[in-house]
Amino acid sequence: MKTSLTLFAAIKPPPHIIRAVEALQKGVEGLRWAPPDNMHITLGYFGLVDIEFAEILDHELASRTKGGAGGGFKLALSSVGVFGSSRPHTLWLGIEKNKDLLALHTHIRRAARRAHIEMETRKYTPHLSLAYMRGGVSLLDLSHFIKRNLNFKSKPFLIDQFGLYSSNPQRTGPNIYQREASYPLLGR
Repeated sequence: MKTSLTLFAAIKPPPHIIRAVEALQKGVEGLRWAPPDNMHITLGYFGLVDIEFAEILDHELASRTKGGAGGGFKLALSSVGVFGSSRPHTLWLGIEKNKDLLALHTHIRRAARRAHIEMETRKYTPHLSLAYMRGGVSLLDLSHFIKRNLNFKSKPFLIDQFGLYSSNPQRTGPNIYQREASYPLLGR
């Protein structure tokens, strides 16, 4: 029986958005493209969490939906970029600025604090990871991909829930993400 889980909170885009993103995943040799089942927009990464604290976190995350504290909103994917400027490691799609998304992220940070879980401290940069890289990726191909997709913009899509996910690393292949809980975003 597990006594801890690696957890993160995320939004899972709808299938039509995932298909649009999948259509972009070509043209750069050596990238490990993110599988469609793993595509998400991270709201907060909690790391390894003891089960008892995970239960408290679940309760705190659910508090967003009580008393009309938050409602659904629309998001759109926009632009493309990389993390790791001198040594790129992640190719991503950005998210158009959205005050509701930032408010949801703030709620998640506060929920973690109330559950006595320390979250990562780096600045929140909302994105959807397209691919991961190590050595062996042509920087020229990567540069062409970015230039080709710099003006990418998805249709807006409704966010009416978010989830708490566990990440299970695999020896080969991508991590397996499992939804542990869902939190509807009810009316304002």
